[in-house]
This record gives sequence, C-alpha cells and structure tokens, in this order.
Amino acid sequence: VDYKMIVYFYLSDSLILSSGLSHHYRFFSQSLTWTEAQAYCRQAQADLATVENSEDLNLLMNTLQSAGYSSDIWIGLYSEIDWKWSDAYTGTGADYRHWRSDLNEPEFESARQFCVKSGSGGNWWDDDCALNLPFICYSVLSVGTPESATFSLQNEQRNWSSAQSFCRENYVDLVTMKTDAENQILDNIIASSAWIGLYRDPNLFWSDGSDFLFSNWDSVINPIGS
Repeated sequence: VDYKMIVYFYLSDSLILSSGLSHHYRFFSQSLTWTEAQAYCRQAQADLATVENSEDLNLLMNTLQSAGYSSDIWIGLYSEIDWKWSDAYTGTGADYRHWRSDLNEPEFESARQFCVKSGSGGNWWDDDCALNLPFICYSVLSVGTPESATFSLQNEQRNWSSAQSFCRENYVDLVTMKTDAENQILDNIIASSAWIGLYRDPNLFWSDGSDFLFSNWDSVINPIGS
C-alpha cells in the first residue's frame, strides 16, 4: 500500500508535524447543554473555547461584544476530578483561570457543577452541565505568513490519533496546509514522511476545522480518485 495514502487514512506510525496557531473564537446564540455544545463545536469548528491567557480572554470578550451578547456562555473547561479543557490542551496556559473568586468560585454546589460558564466581565463560574446556554467555539488560524509560520517536526513515532492528541496538548494541532508556499516549506522540513492534519470522515477535513481548499496529492496514487 502506498505510504502517502496511509498517511491520509491514519493507519500507520509516522513522524508528527505540528503548527503554531492562534485561536479564533465564534459565538453561537442557540442554547445547548455543555455536552451538546461540545459536540456541536467539534463538528463545526474545533472545540469549545480554550482560554490560555488574558489576551485570549480579551479576544473572547470582544467576540461576544461584537455579537451584542453580554450574558453567560459555555466555555471548554470542565471538571473530571481535576479541571480540564475540552480539547485536551495541557500546554502553556492550560492552568489559566478567571474565576469569580469574590463569590468563592468554583464552589461545586450540590456536587453537580462540573462545567464552566463565562459571564459578566469575563468571570467564570462552575455550573450544572445540563443547563442550556449559548456557547463559544474556537477554530485555529496560522500565525503570520507562510514564511513566518511556526512548524515543529516531532520525531516520536505515533499513530494519527495519538499524534493529534499530542499536538493539541503541546502545541495547538496537527499542521494545516493552505497554500503551495506552505507546502514547500514543509517539504523542506520533512526528510521522509510525517503526519499532517488531513483526515476523512467520510469527507476530507483538516484537524483544526479549516476548510479543505488546498491539496498536493501523489501524482500516481490519489486517495480520492481525481
């Protein structure tokens, strides 16, 4: 079986190529439970919002202000004994919090409040995950031009799903390629083969939620048959 095809069907081990990316927040006004909002974000964007620092929080608040909304929303933080982000991020900034500390948040009232909402002033409260609220998702954007984009080649051997988790925990995501110039940069980095963020489910998607607009399939064997 041709190896490039295996890369896109994530059936084998390979090197990992990740990219440095920034958050792009998007507000959704429909009210859903936390779990429903998580599923919606994962289908349509990347995940429920992760907030790694005060700059992210300001960006999130500006997104809400632009939408004319100033009340409570779900974000991606939840409790499973320890606080975790929905996208499994554990890198720099994963411990950032903006609790409403003057009201003793988080309080885990009645042992039911395991999901986090952001409210007035960007302050956070824990609340019942079954509560229906609007929510905010994030997708990810490449930082700068292709010439200044940050790519990191990881030599550790992993399958595609494990590589995706690794990149989301330590960077932002598996790499997305949007232009021939970016593809050429990666070609100069990769000596053999490396996982990228493209996958089929059943259509082709990028791991970070970007639209599939650019491709550079093997000229002999094309996995989509065109």
